[in-house]
Amino acid sequence: MKPVILRLAKEDIKEIHERLAEFGNTPLKKFRDGFTTFCTNVTNMPLMYPKYELNPKYHKAVIEYDYLIFYQIESVGNKGRVKIYRVLHGKRDISPLLYE
Repeated sequence: MKPVILRLAKEDIKEIHERLAEFGNTPLKKFRDGFTTFCTNVTNMPLMYPKYELNPKYHKAVIEYDYLIFYQIESVGNKGRVKIYRVLHGKRDISPLLYE
């Protein structure tokens, strides 16, 4: 089960890369490594991360620099997949940014 990164999450990641690149390669590498670790973990154990208490349709993972990854687990036949909806900084007002 490979995670599917949806359009808004891809845009979030691009913005994060641009922002962190201003501080050099180390923060950018640390974020990428954290995101890669998340993808590995969620592929092997999709229920590893808790439900987001303010909107339980989503699971929430926290990675480097207080970035939050919001995802859903979708069953498809005998298999499932993980859809990554957003990657947002924890200090943002998140509720209006999550969608169905």
